[in-house]
Amino acid sequence: MNKFVQGLKDLVTTEEEIDEEEVEEVAATSDYEQPAQKNILKTDAKMMIFEPRSYNDATEIVKYLKVQKACVVNIHRLQNEIRQRLIDVLWGAVYAIDGKIQKVGTDVYLCTPRSVTVDGMVGGPEAESEE
Repeated sequence: MNKFVQGLKDLVTTEEEIDEEEVEEVAATSDYEQPAQKNILKTDAKMMIFEPRSYNDATEIVKYLKVQKACVVNIHRLQNEIRQRLIDVLWGAVYAIDGKIQKVGTDVYLCTPRSVTVDGMVGGPEAESEE
């Protein structure tokens, strides 16, 4: 019976040699514990400038917004009712891509996707009344 107990002890308390390499692999952080990668700003950022002549030009502006390009839109040449329709389309497009729109001058708007940050605001009584 003594051999049986000794065999049982050996089975439960076996000592194994552990390589240092195995310990390091276990100690390494998992993918979950890795720090998040920082966003790297693109150096090829472009801003598009538009001066639409008709409502149909809105599709071209929206196309650039969808590919994460900022757009400056000067709508001074449009009739009032077409101007309002175009602004509505721009607001919808900017909302859909989680971007922002800012009035930067008389009939001039800056539309930016979420990936573009704009610091500062152009203000005044005219800009405040429209927002």
